[in-house]
Order: sequence, then C-alpha cells, then structure tokens
Amino acid sequence: MEKKKKKSLDLTQGSIATVLILFVLPILAGSLIQQLYTTVDAVIVGRFVGKTGLAAIDSVGTLFKFPINFLSGLSAGATIVVSKLFGEKNDEELDCAIHTGYTIAIVLGILCSVVGVLFAPQLLQIMSVPEDIRGITLIYCRIYFAGLWTMTLYNMVAGILRAFGDSKSPLYILIACCVINIAGDIVLVGVFHLGVAGAAIATIAAQLISALLAMRLLSKAHGHDCEEEHCHEEGHDHEHCHRSVWQLIFCKEHMLQMVSIGIPLAFQGILFPIANSIVQASINTMGTDTIAAWAVCNKLDLFIWLVADAMSPALSTYVAQNMGAQKHKRVFQGVMLGAFISFATVGLISLALFVAPGPLGSLFVTKTDAGVIIPLVIHYMKMMAPFYVFYAFAEAFSGACCGLGDTVKPMIVTLCCTCLLRVIAIFFILPMFGTMDCIVYIYIASWIATGVSFITMFLIKNRKLNKAMA
Repeated sequence: MEKKKKKSLDLTQGSIATVLILFVLPILAGSLIQQLYTTVDAVIVGRFVGKTGLAAIDSVGTLFKFPINFLSGLSAGATIVVSKLFGEKNDEELDCAIHTGYTIAIVLGILCSVVGVLFAPQLLQIMSVPEDIRGITLIYCRIYFAGLWTMTLYNMVAGILRAFGDSKSPLYILIACCVINIAGDIVLVGVFHLGVAGAAIATIAAQLISALLAMRLLSKAHGHDCEEEHCHEEGHDHEHCHRSVWQLIFCKEHMLQMVSIGIPLAFQGILFPIANSIVQASINTMGTDTIAAWAVCNKLDLFIWLVADAMSPALSTYVAQNMGAQKHKRVFQGVMLGAFISFATVGLISLALFVAPGPLGSLFVTKTDAGVIIPLVIHYMKMMAPFYVFYAFAEAFSGACCGLGDTVKPMIVTLCCTCLLRVIAIFFILPMFGTMDCIVYIYIASWIATGVSFITMFLIKNRKLNKAMA
C-alpha cells in the first residue's frame, strides 16, 4: 500500500483551492487527450475523406455513448465507494472494492461489444443514418463496438486510481496513447486510405494500449498475493486479502454498494445520449450539410464538455473523501469553489466560440465544403455560446450531490430536465417549425433547466446536512 499512498492526494487536508485544482487538472487533461482521439479522427477524416466521412462518424457519435456512459456510471459508483473508504482510512476494505470494480467493467464491457457488433445494422436504421453514408458508417460502427470493452476497462481503472487521489497516472498513460492514435490515423487514413475504418482501428488500438497500461500500473501499485481463499467472508478481517490485480473477483458487499450507487448514475449517463440520439435522428433527416455542420459544432464545443465533465467526478471524489472524514464544512466550501472554477473556465471558452467560430470551424472541413458548412457553424455557435455556463453548473453540482451518496435524485432531475424536455420538444415543438434553429433552442432550454435544478438541489441538501449537524 506504500506506493499508493505516495501517489495519492488526500483531498481532506490542506488548502481547498490547491488540492482541488491539483486533482482536477490531470482529470481535465486526461479527458482532453481521450476526446482528442475523436477530434483527430474528425480532422484527418474530414481532410482525406471529405464531408461524407465526417458525417458518417458524427451520425452515430451519440450511439456509442449509451454503453460507455452506462458503464462510466458504474465506474463513478465504484469511485465514490473507494473514495469514502479512503477518507475513512479503511485500507482493509480497499482491495476487495478495487477487484470488484474492474471485474464489473470487464464482464459488462465485453457483453456490450458483442451486442453492438451483432446489432449494428439495426442501430443505424433506428438512427436514421442517410443511405449515402450508411455503408461506411456500418464499417466504422462495428469496428468501434468491437473495441468498446477496452474503453470501459480503462475508465473503470482510471476511476479507481483517482479515488485514491492519483489523477496523474491516467494522464501519463493517455498522453502516450494519444500519440499512438494520431500516428495510426495518419498512417491508416492518410497513407493507406482506409477511410473511416482506419480511423476506428487507430482509436481502438490506442484505447487497448491505455487499458493494458492502466491495469499494469494498478497491478504494481495494489497487486499483492492473497493469503486467504476468499476475499470477503463473514468473520474475515481482510488482513491479508490483497490479491493479484489480474484476478477477476466479485466481493458481494462492495458489489452491492457500487451497484446501489452506480446504477442511478449509469441510467443518468445514458439519459443524455437517449435524448441526444432522438435529436440526432431528427438532424439526420435534414441532409448531409446540416449533419456535417452540427458535427463541426460538436468538435468546437468539445472543451466545454471536457471542463464541465472533469469537474463533476472531481467534486464527487472530493465530497466523498471529506464526508468519510466527517469534514462537512469543507464539503460546502470545496463545492462552491469548484463550481466557480468551472463557470469561469467555461465562460472564457464560450467567449472564444462566440467571437471566432468561423476560423476554428475551418480546421475541420475542406476548402470546397467550407462555403456551405462554415456559415451554418457560425450561426449555430453564436446561438449556443452564451448558455454553456448552465451546463457547467449542472455538472458541478450534480457531481457534488452524488458525492454525498444520493444518486437517485440526480438521475430524476436529468430524466426530467434533459431527457424528457428534449424528447417532448422534438415530438411536439419541432414539427411546428421543422428547422435546425428549433433544435438548437431545445438544447439551450435543457441546459438552463438542468443547471438551475442541480444548484437548487445541492443548496437544499447542504441546508439539511447543516441542520443534522446542529
């Protein structure tokens, strides 16, 4: 356990601003590098294949988020459990929790890969992918699904490492793998002209390497020989229960804890792509130019989602550790500071997107396509940029509420304010207008509703916590 303690960052001690920033920055950088896989795909595919390749990748982007977000929710549940044990300094239980977490990721990840490959054609039909790009989209989709389990495994192991305060190791792994992914894109797409298939192969190969390296790192830091046959039996004190990290083991007690906390987070994670897939299906009926323009917008606001999404798990871990240490006042101070950091950063990025969407968008399309695509990109980005801050608040306070141990209410808020609002609007409001502008306004309304709801939820929970302490 010595190696782990040297690498860990105790979020219950020291300056709140210092530990929070030191913890969230590697998460942000790691998320940036991980998302750069798809961004590099878009740039290279857009340049070498054209708008059909770009549209093929983006038309199914939300589809992959279903299994990834679901399993990421379970990973977040495992992180909260491990973080609380770390805050309690309950080292005896950590080994069983670690094994249970990544075993869940491996089993369910492989299952999702198999199902995705088998049912890819039906999924493209549901997504209303246009006929002119359906063939290459199917190839991309099947290759991506085949390697999906590597992504879920890496995300789980990285979450376990972050639960101990070690947010740097996953970053170092992803830096190396991003280089591999970029090199793979250049060779497979640019040199061998494999198109979207080459982009998918390069991404999956890089993700496989990151998963193996993360497991190797976890093995060195936490893998020990176990002197008992069973990890968690009644009356067993876990004193020598540190198994090799490569063993797949379920510990019933920790599995139940992770499932009870993680399942609501898992469903919350898939609510966004459910709503977005319905929206994307409507976008897909508006033609290849609109799909490609929306794809460029999704690449431009990538940094918005990275900042907001990094603060959410950071605050979950921060809150869980400090709740385990019984430092309730520190919880409130850290959450408010984290929300402000996210708000300020997202605000600056939004300003850049409002001022210069044209030059930035030109990076993703050829000169031939720019005349049609870029004016659409400018129009959509100027509509959305002023409202991204509401999403930042939603993610920050949602993560804080989950760190308090309540993951059911955040799921309900996400269901009502994001999923249902978007779906109802698509079915009842969009038919009255039938324009892309209407879809953009639907997104904006959902950000505002979700952000305000999560701010209110956390303030209510904090007030109840203070009354309980009085």
